[in-house]
Amino acid sequence: MSESDSEKTEEATPERRKKARDDGQFPRARDTGAVAATVGILLLVFGLGGDYWQMLMAFCRRCFGESLTLSGAGIGYVGRELVSIAMIGMLPVAFVAAVSGTMAGVAEAGFHPKIELAMPKFERLNPIGKLGQLFSPKSAFVSTLLSMLRVGVVAVVAYWVLSAEFAMLTRLSRTTVPAASAAVFELVMRLAMWSTLSLAVLSVVDYAQSWFKHENQIKMSLQEIKEEMKQQEGSPQIKQRQRARARELAKRGIRKGVQEATVIVTNPTHVAVALRYKAAEGAPVVTAKGYDDVASHIRKLAKEYDVPIVENKPLARALAGQVKVGKVIPMELYVAVAEVLAFVYKLRQRRGVRA
Repeated sequence: MSESDSEKTEEATPERRKKARDDGQFPRARDTGAVAATVGILLLVFGLGGDYWQMLMAFCRRCFGESLTLSGAGIGYVGRELVSIAMIGMLPVAFVAAVSGTMAGVAEAGFHPKIELAMPKFERLNPIGKLGQLFSPKSAFVSTLLSMLRVGVVAVVAYWVLSAEFAMLTRLSRTTVPAASAAVFELVMRLAMWSTLSLAVLSVVDYAQSWFKHENQIKMSLQEIKEEMKQQEGSPQIKQRQRARARELAKRGIRKGVQEATVIVTNPTHVAVALRYKAAEGAPVVTAKGYDDVASHIRKLAKEYDVPIVENKPLARALAGQVKVGKVIPMELYVAVAEVLAFVYKLRQRRGVRA
């Protein structure tokens, strides 16, 4: 084996990609789930923010307006009220976050449920490989760069949003509590929206970096491709698919050959040969042939296309054994084939007279 055969310079084959995916190796961005969950929560808050606000305001009015009633009701009543308001407010948010994060994961990895990936593997506990990745200069540089970008981008976005609204924030002390609360809520939502958008852009960059890294990791050498081809050739599933494909192609070719045929010469059950005769071709041509099941299929197609079937055991054996499909018959078979064709033409003439 040459040195060039062992270098991983070739693109991964579909089989190699499938194996990597089955092992849980695919390109991914670290913040995709978190960004998707945040987007889902923001959309929920934008859609139901008014209802949440009214619910919280009603709860606060009850707490401050009915303080004597609540204090007399006991800690159990107050606890139930707090739990109910928390559940109503948190359950939809948690559900939307879970669904959004799951959908983002499926978008990255596809839907390939495998219980084996959730089972514990002792080789994953080996710290050597992880330490190598941890102290890899290239990996550490990329990880540090992305972390700094996240912090820096969020800081820039926060400064940009807050500086634009700084004058408005200084005037909130002179407004009513509801108006100030609404203004702060709107500012916080705007800050969250722009920060999430910037993190989404970084997630796209992170995914692109992960994709290039993944493509390099699954590259194959020429020797690996050769070994994979040998394994596939010996695989029963691959052979079965190849045989099924070959049978399908053969059936298509046989159907066309029978459709073009002038006559079918049979043995009568074990051999069938389709012959086409056109004066412009000079000599009859074998358009299809087969034994046993294939011969039965040819006879069935001949009945379907109304092609005459003539039984001639010696001629059928000779044509099937000596002539390939698409080739003209040899001269020594001219007389026997001419007799069959003459019989077919007489049969057609009789049918025409009767018709």
